[in-house]
Amino acid sequence: MKFCLSWHEVIRQPQPDALSEYHPPMHQTDNIIEALSQLTELDATRRRLELKSARHQEITLEVEIVRERLPTAILIHYDQRVSRGKRGAAKVRNGTCGGCHLQLPCGQLSDMRRADVTLQVCGNCSALLLPEEPKPEEPAAPATPELVKKAPSRKKALAKT
Repeated sequence: MKFCLSWHEVIRQPQPDALSEYHPPMHQTDNIIEALSQLTELDATRRRLELKSARHQEITLEVEIVRERLPTAILIHYDQRVSRGKRGAAKVRNGTCGGCHLQLPCGQLSDMRRADVTLQVCGNCSALLLPEEPKPEEPAAPATPELVKKAPSRKKALAKT
């Protein structure tokens, strides 16, 4: 809980005007979550490549740019998890954590849906939770009334016999 409070303070902290020219203000949770998801994807791609390849060098530069946009407290937590060989951030899918694959409490899921709540951490594996992306709604197929032939009532069937 101590981390959540410190992140809350970091996220809500106003940025000085002198730094805002070089670094865009990163105090909105949506921007932090977007940067964390980019960092997670880039780290996963970088691990699959050879160390001396040109593509590895390009991705390393991209990672440094993304890391500059994140608050220090979040980066420390992320780096501690990655240094132990675990996921730093995990996406939530169908109400489960992508790191430990356990069901998240419904209260935490409802908090993640609200816009004014800060970044969430999994209670089991302590990975930073990235909310699941909203599914695009498919247009409903127009309902065509089908003519269904009703079976004759029992009274009429008995009367005929």
